[in-house]
Order: sequence, then C-alpha cells, then structure tokens
Amino acid sequence: MTVFITNEPQRTDANGNMQPLFNMSPAAEFGQLEVLLPAGASLISTVPMVRTMRDKLAKFSDADFLLPVGDPASIMAAGAIAAEMNCGRVKILKWDRQTRRYLVIHVDTSGRAT
Repeated sequence: MTVFITNEPQRTDANGNMQPLFNMSPAAEFGQLEVLLPAGASLISTVPMVRTMRDKLAKFSDADFLLPVGDPASIMAAGAIAAEMNCGRVKILKWDRQTRRYLVIHVDTSGRAT
C-alpha cells in the first residue's frame, strides 16, 4: 500500500530553509508515503511533470491512496492518471479537521460502481 502525495508541501522559514508545511505522518497508517512532485513543481511544463507522475503511478491499484496536496492542476492530473491506471478507481485521503484523521473517499469514474 502506497499513499501518493501529489506535491511536497513545504515553506521557506525565516532563515531561508525549506520546512514541511504539514505533518503528513498520520497518512502513513494507510501505507508508505511517496511524493509525486517535489516542492515548487507545477504543471506549467506539462510533459515532464506528467511523465514523472505516470512513471510513479504506473502500478497504482485498489490498495493505494492519493493524497491531494498543492497545485490544483497537479492534483487533477494525478487523479486522472491514477484512475486511468486502475480502471477508473481511486481512493482519496481527505483530512477531517474535526476528528483530526483522514477520511477515505472512494471514487469510481468507470460507471460500474454499485
């Protein structure tokens, strides 16, 4: 099981060093964390970024999750690629602020969902 994080969420601190923007460790209960695109990457140059995501999502399956963070265009592309690799099915992790846990959202774009 792998949790694919769309973008590496980081910020620059007062000393100019990159620091994590969010604590992603709670997502590790769903699988190994893997970042699809590094901090600052965007889909302005689509071909290399899409190629990178396709390579990393090539074996996306029902056991895996997508954690949408960062650039909306990257999130959309990652969701489309993950669905393509898994017959239209994607599990998304959505942070619930009230319970302070991730909720699993099942998306099936195949039209075969029951």
